Amino acid sequence: MPPIRVAILGTSFGRTVQAVGFQRHTGFELVAIAGSNAEKTARIAGELGGVRPFDDWRRLLAEVKPDLVSVVTPAYLHHPMMLAALDGGAHVLCEKPTALHRHQAAEMREHAHAASRVAAINHEFRFFPARRLALDLTRSGAIGTPRRGEILGRYAIWPTRGARGMTWLSDRTKGGGILGALGSHHTDCLRTFFGEPMDVLASVRVDQPGRGPTATDPTSGIATADDACTLHYTFAGGATALIDLNATMPYRWERFEIHGSEASLRWDETGYKLWRLVAGRDPEELAIPEKYALAPREGDPALVAPFGRLLERLHAAITEGAAMEPNFDDALHVQCALDAARESSAAGARVAVDPGRTLAAV
Repeated sequence: MPPIRVAILGTSFGRTVQAVGFQRHTGFELVAIAGSNAEKTARIAGELGGVRPFDDWRRLLAEVKPDLVSVVTPAYLHHPMMLAALDGGAHVLCEKPTALHRHQAAEMREHAHAASRVAAINHEFRFFPARRLALDLTRSGAIGTPRRGEILGRYAIWPTRGARGMTWLSDRTKGGGILGALGSHHTDCLRTFFGEPMDVLASVRVDQPGRGPTATDPTSGIATADDACTLHYTFAGGATALIDLNATMPYRWERFEIHGSEASLRWDETGYKLWRLVAGRDPEELAIPEKYALAPREGDPALVAPFGRLLERLHAAITEGAAMEPNFDDALHVQCALDAARESSAAGARVAVDPGRTLAAV
């Protein structure tokens, strides 16, 4: 079977993580990459070897006609790019956050269904070993009845005005903000443990609004996209969960905890070690089963190894008709939760998360 011909739209994360993953998987062939800066895109294509550069993504789709398009651009471009790729007959892998809002996400999902194409969302965090083992243990009853989830994140992204210039990540109209960038991953995490959230009470805010200029980036401005958020979800089974993220800190630190009636599970941002905690005992580090183990290469960005696992799923979905996980049902549910969080923050009240209402309206 010939390899699946892949085009990447985007030259940042698309280059540092996705291009590496696609080129290491024998079932894929990276044939083209598109970026907004022609000189940069040409340089990257040359580094990748045998990859055609484009500064017009629509021309790429028309000329290359790839089998798979990976959309790795600012969030406001996801919707038009994915629809165009599907119209061209390609399968699609889309970065998160999925879209600007749930109505776009629903249309993207339905378009993929109508085209009979595989549509995947890049929640590669699912494949970190500690998280996969924690999910297995929780589902098997090893911590009793699941009651509570907590995800805390501190990030040195915008600790001062001079830390970064004004990019799309600080622009709400373009889908920027820490809620979409990392809150999407963490919401996806909680829903795999507890099911779909019923409602959310949230604070989505800008704690440090100044952006740039920096020594290397002269752009400056005032952020309209959130750099901090606090979400409290409730779930149908009675469980609750907290996500608290702040990207204006002077350091990076993350902690993930799942609490049950008999024990708790904890892992950190590396995703490779899991601890079981029981009252009155020292924390017990649990052995990671071989089936979940990853072997990151020295010098690789942290997400290359779990992204490789997602590509295994994607290849099987395209070539064998296997079920894709994570798919665009997942993408839509997460987007609905993020939209509800923003609505809750604006209203100062708890808001229902209701994907069913959204789907009926599309």
